Amino acid sequence: MKKILLLVLFVLSVNVQAKDVDATAVVNDAKVAASPDNRVVLLELYTSEGCSSCPPADRFLSDLKAAGISDKQLIPLAFHVTYWDYIGWKDRFANKQYDERQRELAHKKKKSTVYTPQFVLSGDDYRSYATFSEDVNNLAKQKSTVDLVLTAHVLSDQKSDDKLQLNLKTDISSSKIKDVGFYLVVIENNLASDVNEGENEGELLHHDYVVRQFLGPYFQSKPDNQRSREQTIILQPEWKRDDLSIVAFAENPHTGEVLQAVRLDY
Repeated sequence: MKKILLLVLFVLSVNVQAKDVDATAVVNDAKVAASPDNRVVLLELYTSEGCSSCPPADRFLSDLKAAGISDKQLIPLAFHVTYWDYIGWKDRFANKQYDERQRELAHKKKKSTVYTPQFVLSGDDYRSYATFSEDVNNLAKQKSTVDLVLTAHVLSDQKSDDKLQLNLKTDISSSKIKDVGFYLVVIENNLASDVNEGENEGELLHHDYVVRQFLGPYFQSKPDNQRSREQTIILQPEWKRDDLSIVAFAENPHTGEVLQAVRLDY
């Protein structure tokens, strides 16, 4: 646990050269976010409220948020899995779709097992905690081969039934990969659960970057280098609007390598 917490201090030293792109901008009542010239690193955490070794990993993600890490260099996602629900506590944020995501990544890397907590750094199983800052820095220094522009527009004024219209513009002109997969993810911060059963019984668990909805993949193949996709998302009543973000990322569908990512705050 101490090693994980110390990593936050190391990440603060990460410095990348990115093009001058504003944080989420507002254009004609729509919010717009564009990916930078550099490759943005995607950090996936596979976790469960029913896993006694997961809370330190969850706290690590929350510490990243508190440290103000730029989403032009690193975007975290927390996927809560269901396969520990049977031991006494059902994780309310878990979804079998996230189990499948984890298993698909393992299969692509020729791994026979999955586990929690597991960190995946831009598509690769990650355990080299001592060099986390250096590893993120090295990835984020790379020039991106995929460009993403994400736009979001609210279709309803009634908060009980908001619909978010998303548009994702993708450009794979510079990519050597002929086929690219794209995903859209709704994430939420500042969540907590009082756990009264299972391995974490009696604990108040706090979570950030929790995946609430996971859409994709949407495939794009050359010579179709540029494309625009529309997707409508119904914002659920239990989602806190002020804590929501939308993430889009591009992936090599054959290896699981994440090529680029962008985040837009709702």
